Amino acid sequence: MSKIHNIDFEFDHDYDLIGIHSILADYRMAYFLNEHLNIQLRRFKDDLDFQFKNCSFPLYKFEDETAFTSWSLIANKHVFTENVTEGGSNLFLEETKISYLIPEKKKVDYFIKITGLKDDAELSTTLFRINKINNIMASYAIDPMDLKSRDNLIF
Repeated sequence: MSKIHNIDFEFDHDYDLIGIHSILADYRMAYFLNEHLNIQLRRFKDDLDFQFKNCSFPLYKFEDETAFTSWSLIANKHVFTENVTEGGSNLFLEETKISYLIPEKKKVDYFIKITGLKDDAELSTTLFRINKINNIMASYAIDPMDLKSRDNLIF
């Protein structure tokens, strides 16, 4: 008789995570981050798609081979319109809806995921530079282990 074992698997969340509050569009955010952090974020060929939620999030990436770091910029919000019927009539109305990559951080507009930073001083310097960018209200470090939906950041 064979016995089936249930194997629990935990993703490795060994990266630094920064939350950003800003009104900038994603491509402008990438441009200003490139300029102020001396990196080269580029739009990834595929968005981060969640088909079960019917949403996608623009993704920008940069691999710094000299510093052995990897940078990702991802939007937290996906705004879309949905047709709804009201009261069974044949008239369609559009309703604007928002899906979140990390629902417990609804006020965060963008996340920066960085793997390979040397220490907390390098993270502090990065935060200082980000907060100097016009149209960024705030940026701060977030512990991924405090997030219930942290596995959405595995890409």
